[in-house]
Amino acid sequence: MPDKNDLFTIMQEPYEGLPTECIIADKVYDSCFQRECEPAVSLALPTGGPFTYLYTRFESGFIVDGTLTITPIAGRPNFARVRFVFRVPFTAVLRDDCACPATNIELNGSVDFSKDIAMYIPTSSDEFSFDIVIETRSQVLRAEMVNGSLILAIGVFVVIKVVGKVQLLVVATGFCPAPRECEEISPEDICADFMTQPLPPFFPPQFTGEPYEEA
Repeated sequence: MPDKNDLFTIMQEPYEGLPTECIIADKVYDSCFQRECEPAVSLALPTGGPFTYLYTRFESGFIVDGTLTITPIAGRPNFARVRFVFRVPFTAVLRDDCACPATNIELNGSVDFSKDIAMYIPTSSDEFSFDIVIETRSQVLRAEMVNGSLILAIGVFVVIKVVGKVQLLVVATGFCPAPRECEEISPEDICADFMTQPLPPFFPPQFTGEPYEEA
């Protein structure tokens, strides 16, 4: 009969017969998502052109340093008001149709959004800390060129998470298997084919005495 005062034993009961291990991991205590949209992000076009818009490359969004504040919400235990500004950098790629040959031009920019949300952040000891983590997925909704500027409408899905590092009991089957051996891509050797070619004739053929015949 397991000792009901032994917390570790109680935690193991649902996994009886299965191998378990304790690991240290980032636990998500709360998460939520929102949609953000900026209808007109303006980037100045360089001199020259005309230009053709090709695509936009987005980087992962991040919380701007110095903007994060967490304040307990009165009357709502374990909930806090979370405020911050997050930024999504991007690079818009255009083609200069006037250049010969046509060349691509990159315009760097970013878009900022302010957040003011309520999240579950339970009361903990002073030694335990939570992190606010975000993930973004961005896309261009519209791109047009107006009066020497590239105007982008950008939509962003943002997931906000409250994360704390904890010790977890998990079912385990051991360490991960050894990885496969890497497939190495060797650089092309321009001399490889040449080194296997047979020796060609060094001199033109000599006259054999046979009469010349017109075709």
